[in-house]
Amino acid sequence: PEMVGHTIAVHDGRKHVPVYITEAMVGHKLGEFAPTRTFRGHAGSEKTTKVK
Repeated sequence: PEMVGHTIAVHDGRKHVPVYITEAMVGHKLGEFAPTRTFRGHAGSEKTTKVK
């Protein structure tokens, strides 16, 4: 609880991510709030329109 309101740099494996500590984060580990994967979207499918 004494760390609430502070910003801590958490390493995600590539760089340090600033994480602002709130009251709801108490009891969790800091790594849960530093995303490690970047979602680039699902693979696009080649949709072709067929004329019947």
